Amino acid sequence: MDSYEYITTSEALHDAINHLRSASVIGVDTEGDSLYSYQEKVSLIQISGAARNFIFDPLLLETVQPLGTLLEARSILKIFHGADYDLVSLKRDFGFNIGPIFDTALAARALGIREFSLQNLIVRYFQLTLSKTHQKSNWSTRPLPKDQLDYASHDTAYLVSLYELLKKELEEKGRMDQMAEECRFLEAITWSGKSFEPNDYLRIKGARALPPSAQKVLRELAVVRDQLAKKKNRPPFKVISNEDLLKMAKESPRSEEDLKRLFPRETAPVFRNPALWLNAVSKGLTTTDPLPKTERNGTAPLTPDQERLLTRLKEWRNKQADKEGIEPAMVVTSGVLSEIAKRTPKSVEALREVSSLREWQIRRYGEQLLKEISTPPKPARKE
Repeated sequence: MDSYEYITTSEALHDAINHLRSASVIGVDTEGDSLYSYQEKVSLIQISGAARNFIFDPLLLETVQPLGTLLEARSILKIFHGADYDLVSLKRDFGFNIGPIFDTALAARALGIREFSLQNLIVRYFQLTLSKTHQKSNWSTRPLPKDQLDYASHDTAYLVSLYELLKKELEEKGRMDQMAEECRFLEAITWSGKSFEPNDYLRIKGARALPPSAQKVLRELAVVRDQLAKKKNRPPFKVISNEDLLKMAKESPRSEEDLKRLFPRETAPVFRNPALWLNAVSKGLTTTDPLPKTERNGTAPLTPDQERLLTRLKEWRNKQADKEGIEPAMVVTSGVLSEIAKRTPKSVEALREVSSLREWQIRRYGEQLLKEISTPPKPARKE
């Protein structure tokens, strides 16, 4: 492993950027504190290129905005692994619109590599095993211990070399057009987060299955949890789990004795603020505020004929995936096939009207899709 430079001063930041500008390809990664803060933030930015590795510290630097000139330069290719999270985080916190990019996780999947984590790819291509010790570390604490910085530097040190190896294989298989188009779509990804709203209780798995009275209690419990999380600057799930919220919503405890029966363990999170939770339960049981209306996706269900077509399309897709040695979703996703079954396009031009169907998919599979659509279904067997 090569050495790295930990950048915490403006002078060092500008020197590092000047060096990286000479590179045509750089590796980029970030570390955040989503497991430890109410509102996650980028806590480190790692960039490797031109034979040097840098770790930029946004929490110690006056600003990292000068990195924008590097990350947005169209003359420099940025290599990420699992780019969507990093791109969204950098756009959210600093407004960077990064491109062009190449995602090594996406490239590995396009090649049919089933174990495509960065650690697995480094073992596969470099016969090196990287530590996973700090995958869940708190990256917003300062000072950062050396072993955490060492760990962070590994995430970009091999990206450029990995890109070169994957690119060669993609070119041999004729899949670079696929990568180019998919990565252009990734560039456009945006932060869609919003502030907590009471009706966000519906995001809790199992919430919709509760009766209306329990849903009202759950809504009030979710409000209290969010308030505590914001006050403590902790992720809501670390204040109290979804499972415990659901348990309280279902049972609606009215007293501390009820809470003790529901949560026999004395150290259960609910006992840090029992009065708050009991008050939320009481409010939920007495509120007259209506529950949110069930939203429909605005699309009618598939007809029986469309369902049969979808089944045929999936059978074709799965056979094609086996033939190519890739995941079925890397041919065409089930969601896109469902839209095709509903629209039943009869031409290439009509295929282009199917949302999320890429041009590379139309070039590679368009004729086969149209053939499947035009093939009459087999008659049902008579009993």
